[in-house]
Amino acid sequence: MRIFFFASFGDFDEIPAGGGQTAARRLLILLKSLGYEVNIYNRHRNNDLKGWRNKIYKLFWGVFDPICFGCELLFKRRNDSIVFFMTYAGSLIPFDFFISTITRILCFRTIEYLAGGGTKKLYEKGSSIYRALFKWTTRNFYEVMLEGTENISLIKNVSNVRTFHLPNFTEDGFAPTQYPAKGKDTVNIIYFGRICEEKNILLSLDIFDEICKHNDSLFFTIIGNGPDEYVRKVENRIATSKNSHKIKRIDKVNHEALREILVNQHIYLFPSNEPREGHSNALNEAMSWGVIPIVSSNNFLPSIVGDSFLVAKDFETVSYVQILLALINDKNLLSTKSHQVYERVRDNFTQSIVKSNLEHELKEIFNRKK
Repeated sequence: MRIFFFASFGDFDEIPAGGGQTAARRLLILLKSLGYEVNIYNRHRNNDLKGWRNKIYKLFWGVFDPICFGCELLFKRRNDSIVFFMTYAGSLIPFDFFISTITRILCFRTIEYLAGGGTKKLYEKGSSIYRALFKWTTRNFYEVMLEGTENISLIKNVSNVRTFHLPNFTEDGFAPTQYPAKGKDTVNIIYFGRICEEKNILLSLDIFDEICKHNDSLFFTIIGNGPDEYVRKVENRIATSKNSHKIKRIDKVNHEALREILVNQHIYLFPSNEPREGHSNALNEAMSWGVIPIVSSNNFLPSIVGDSFLVAKDFETVSYVQILLALINDKNLLSTKSHQVYERVRDNFTQSIVKSNLEHELKEIFNRKK
C-alpha cells in the first residue's frame, strides 16, 4: 500500500522553517512507521523573499508544483494507493483546487490534511470567489483530516466529505513517563518558540513586569529566535525592565536541552495573536512536562488546553495577571493544574496515541470501497 505525500517539508538538511514543516516531517515519519511505502513531493514554500519577488515565486511554484506532481502520478497505480495532501487553505486555495482537481481526474483517492488555524475566519471573511473555491476544493477530497476540531463544522457545512481529527503530537521519548515533580521555592515562567510579533512576546514581558509587583519569587525564561528586528526589540525591552535580572534570554535549543529546562518550569505564557495559529508544537511539549499554559483564545488554543480557566478573555495585561495570581497564590491549584495538563497530553496528544488512531483510520480508507 502506497501513499503519495504532497507537502512542504523544506530542506531535510536544515532545521524546519516553522511549525508547518515540523508537522509535515513528523507526519512523514509516522506514516512510514505504519509500514506504508511513502513517496513524497516537496511543495515549494519561500521563507526569505519579500514583496513582488515572493509573489512571482509563489505564483510560479503554485502552478508548476501541481503539474509536476500530476505528471509523477500519471503512470502510478491507483489500486492500493492514496494521495495525502497537507495544506493550509488561505491564499493557497486556488493552487489547492488545481492539485485536488488533477488527482481527482487521475482517479486517486485524495486525503486532505487541513493544518493551521484561522480557516473558519478566512472562509467567513473571504470573497464569494474564495468561498466557492474552498467548497469546490473540499468536495474534490475523499476525506479531510483536520488539525483542529474547530474546523469540522465548516467542512460539514460545505460538503458531505468524511472528517477525521488528526492533532499534532509530542514525539515519543520527549516527555517523561511519570509526572515530574516541580520546585516550590520559586515560580518559573517560560516561553519557547518563534520570537515574532504575532506571538506577543512584548505583551508577555509586560505581563511579567506586572505580576512581579505582586510576587518577588518569579523568573522568566524566553527561548527561540526570529526576525532580527523584532528580536532586537525584545532584547531592548528586557534590558530596560526593572526585572531584567529575573529574565533569561536563550537562543533556540535542541530537544535534549529543552527537556532539561522544562523539568523546572511551572507556567508557559502564550498570549499568541498569530492569525494562523494551529496546534502548537511548543504548547504540546510544555504541557507534556506539566508546565501550565496560560493562553489566548486564539484559534485552537482553548481546545488544546481543555480548561477555560487557563484561557485569557482578551489581550489585556490584567487578564493574564489575574490567572497568574490565582495560580501563584494557591500552591494546591498550581499542582492540580500541572498534573491536569500533563495528563491531557499523555491521554490525547502523544505520538503513540495519534499513531494508533491514524493507523485504524488509514486501514478503513484502504479497505473502504469507492
